[in-house]
Amino acid sequence: MGNKTIIRLNEHSPNHAEWITVNELGRQVTEPESSTLNNFPDEYKTNVIIVLLPALDVTTTFLNLPIKSTNKIKKAIPFALEEDLACDINLLHFSFKRIKNNAYIPVSVIEKKKFHFYQQLLMECNIYPQYITSEIFGLPMIQRTVSVIVEPKKTLINNGLNKAHVLENENIRDLNDLINEVKEDANHVQVYLDNSIQDQYKDLQEEQENINIKLLAGSSLQKISQIIVNSNYVNLLQGEYAPKVKFTKFLKPWRYTAYLILALITILMANRTLSYIQLTKYEKNLSARFLYEYRNIQPNANNISDPMRIISGIKNANPVKTDTSFFLTSLHELSKAMSSGNDILVTSITYQEDVTIIRLIAPNVTLLDTIRREINKNGIFQATILSTNQIANDVESRIEIKAVAL
Repeated sequence: MGNKTIIRLNEHSPNHAEWITVNELGRQVTEPESSTLNNFPDEYKTNVIIVLLPALDVTTTFLNLPIKSTNKIKKAIPFALEEDLACDINLLHFSFKRIKNNAYIPVSVIEKKKFHFYQQLLMECNIYPQYITSEIFGLPMIQRTVSVIVEPKKTLINNGLNKAHVLENENIRDLNDLINEVKEDANHVQVYLDNSIQDQYKDLQEEQENINIKLLAGSSLQKISQIIVNSNYVNLLQGEYAPKVKFTKFLKPWRYTAYLILALITILMANRTLSYIQLTKYEKNLSARFLYEYRNIQPNANNISDPMRIISGIKNANPVKTDTSFFLTSLHELSKAMSSGNDILVTSITYQEDVTIIRLIAPNVTLLDTIRREINKNGIFQATILSTNQIANDVESRIEIKAVAL
């Protein structure tokens, strides 16, 4: 899961902070460091960062709301706390966390102005935390136990159930009173005492029953960081302060792949466009050729939008029906067939019922057969030599031209 760096801000000097890096179990990885935020090491900025705000600036309470819907809880919290807060609820930022099998919902409240100030302070130092919470959650929360961390300038306390407080510059008598106030059903008191102030609280054990005092060997941040990573802390980065997903960060490593894909798509579209233009031209050429051939059967034809129907109709029809233009078309085919023979003499032409009879004189039968085959080539007409008569050195012949029966 990786290491986590805990940054604890100082309410008396906001730009001053202390930090420590722990693993996912809360075990210390680095020694605690203390300096201004400007000196926060870049090497820690890649870790998961949890920022602890001063508990004096964040009010933490616990609500028992008989509501299951998260959205409804979110709407109900400001009104449930309105009477206990000195500030207009519109000027406050509310955050909460639902805990499974726990009737109490921890709620953290901070002035929007103050929260914005802390965020701005972090961003100016190029620190972008994944979590921002109150330092109060770094105090162990154990059922039926009052837990206390006593530091030189403040004291953190909770009753392990539904109360959490922070005291500033309190003496032992005030601390005793507060412990008694939050005790309720708690039967044990656990105090973590900063080593530098142990003399001030040497009589604390005499004032309380079932109390266990532990001296903190090092910085209290070591104890707080150990607890915070596994606690049910409330992340203040909710609602309008929830982090926005920066898609560019995820897309950046893939930009060259994206450029390549875009180039391939562009080439593909250009190729498709070119193919479309070529196919369109080819279609026009085919249509022109089809129309030309079809007009050999139907000279007045114009509409060939459905060529399959036309071909089917031709196949299923009786011998091709033509009009009087058949005569001219047949003569045109005869003229083409005779273009290679200069010694051919046409003596008569007869046309009746789509049949053309040609009488001609040619030097030999071979030339007559050549004319017949040339007329038959296009498959539209069928030429037949009906008769041949030898006259001196020439051959007189009758050739019949008619449409091919489909």
